[in-house]
Amino acid sequence: AQHDGHLECLRCGRFRLGGVPAPGRRLPSWSYRWLTADMGWKAEILPSSIERMAGEHNKIIAAAAKEVLGPIGFKRKGQTRLWILDHGFWLNTVGFRPGQWSVSVDLDNAAHWLWAGHGFMSLDYFLRGSHASFEDAAQFSDAVMEIAREAASLAVQVEGRFSSFDAIASFVIKEAEDSERMRPSWFGYRAGLACGILGRQEEAEYFLRGITDSRVSPHAAPFLALTRRTADFRSRVNELVARQRAALKLPALGCDPF
Repeated sequence: AQHDGHLECLRCGRFRLGGVPAPGRRLPSWSYRWLTADMGWKAEILPSSIERMAGEHNKIIAAAAKEVLGPIGFKRKGQTRLWILDHGFWLNTVGFRPGQWSVSVDLDNAAHWLWAGHGFMSLDYFLRGSHASFEDAAQFSDAVMEIAREAASLAVQVEGRFSSFDAIASFVIKEAEDSERMRPSWFGYRAGLACGILGRQEEAEYFLRGITDSRVSPHAAPFLALTRRTADFRSRVNELVARQRAALKLPALGCDPF
């Protein structure tokens, strides 16, 4: 992850969730292990001493997260350390990321825009939280409970910041405007989609036409042709949301979000 929370894939394509990491690069471990479970990646091999303790401390994390995050609407993603609050077209996520070489946990809060349809779990807004190492069960239980409470507090902040699509759109548009390097890439793509959803046709065309990143252009081209037809534009975004939810094994929505 970058300092502002965007994974490397959104910066230069050196790795992405759901793709192949380049030599010498590592995905964030909580994401990597989640993909291992859901997408058939080769499991990371842990030293045997760490492996023996992992089951116990995973149960501690799951119990604390269920107690604190469950009441505010979060649900666990399978048997992983990823917890999700599903808003239909975006996800509020909490990840309890394991340490690389020790039994420990780091907190990652994030938002993921399903409407952008990346095909993988990008962390589109990111807040890094606290860290705790395992010494014994009692110590770790107390530490993880504090981290779970911090996760809930940060999740409420994310909820407040992105309380409507208008708020999300303002964020992604400013993000594109402020970054000359990423405006012709994923930032511009997301800004273009946000403007198109809101019916701001000229702005949508400006952002989408300005994309020069060869990885992003194929995603942008179908929308560029629809910038003057807002209903058709929104309909295509709804299709993106449906595909992205299917890719992440989320339940289908009962009605279109846009």
